[in-house]
Amino acid sequence: MITPLPAAIPLKPGSATFPFFGVVPAVLNESGEELEGEAEGYLVFKKPWPSIMRTIYGNHQRFETTYFKKFPGYFVTGDGCRRDKDGYYWITGRIDDMLNVSGHLLSTAEVESALIEHTAIAEAAAVSHPHPIKGECLYCFVTLKAGYEFTETLVAELKDQGNCFWRVLEQI
Repeated sequence: MITPLPAAIPLKPGSATFPFFGVVPAVLNESGEELEGEAEGYLVFKKPWPSIMRTIYGNHQRFETTYFKKFPGYFVTGDGCRRDKDGYYWITGRIDDMLNVSGHLLSTAEVESALIEHTAIAEAAAVSHPHPIKGECLYCFVTLKAGYEFTETLVAELKDQGNCFWRVLEQI
């Protein structure tokens, strides 16, 4: 949907670049207002395109709810994005991978990024888990690099990464 054309579009490492022909993206804020120029918010599409999905087999209501309810009149991709001063789009993560821990919105992608900063961690995944008091809490999975062992010391180091997510969770 947003992709470079090889040898035709100058690349910026990490950027999705520009929309493909016939694709009309927009960036919306939390209130559904379209943002112009440099902006960060929700990536949506303003018009249908030839290969747009038409329904979810056997559950058209789910299709409408998933892709059109949050911002009526726009196709909601489920991604957050940033548009820079040159008009390049940067995908910043999934907007539906957020969890609410005692009123604090946390992005699972940001938590995962913090975990893989540790030298022992090769991969990480964070998911929401129901919590009777906080509403939701994080449940994290990690894959260790060769030569490392999963210990309570490692768990303490991961919690002490200096990342605000752990501090918020420990204080709640």
